[in-house]
Amino acid sequence: MKPPPMDRTVPATTETTVVALGCFWGVEAAFGALDGVVRTTVGFAGGQVSDPTYATIGDHAEAVRIEYAPARLRYAGLLDRFWTVFDPALTPAKRRYQPLLAPQNERQAQRARASRADAIGRDERAGRVEIVDGDEFSDAALRHQKHTLRRYEDVTGALRARLPSERAFARSPAATLATGYVGGYRSPARLADDQARLGLPNDATATLRTATCRHGHWNAFVQAERAA
Repeated sequence: MKPPPMDRTVPATTETTVVALGCFWGVEAAFGALDGVVRTTVGFAGGQVSDPTYATIGDHAEAVRIEYAPARLRYAGLLDRFWTVFDPALTPAKRRYQPLLAPQNERQAQRARASRADAIGRDERAGRVEIVDGDEFSDAALRHQKHTLRRYEDVTGALRARLPSERAFARSPAATLATGYVGGYRSPARLADDQARLGLPNDATATLRTATCRHGHWNAFVQAERAA
């Protein structure tokens, strides 16, 4: 069977960046829901310990590498999502939950620094966000990829049936968008258009609708976009 339509139409030109905002599974969903994001990968960044894992993370933070299509989504849009998700009232209990931005080039670094300065102007607690060298990112194990989505067996089963391997599932653009839905970060109103792109049967699509309505983070982002 052919891969999902989204996986067959990946943009030719993409860029990457890395962010951390606490537990990487929720962050993966928040960014995977965005139009223009191609795929997400959870892993570790911001530390010096070599070969970090979920159990031996050392001084790294749980992070998400985001691959996106610059023709559809600017880095500034990713920064907007970062600051919408960032909660200045939360102080990380552990280094692994440290919020940070890990720009992948100087252009991103300049915009990240300017964005943090603006955020500090609104709330000085935004100064807790680190900006680090983005060259070092370590992927988490395959079993940790798309972890939020794995709780929904009908959706993951439908996607896996169209993909050749576990690694393909972890890197699937369709799985990335579906994670955004089950995490509650994409409006259920978008499913009418997204079902064909995802290549999911009706029952799996109904699961996405139920999950995103239950969690409902998307409503706050819709309101923030309207206010911008």
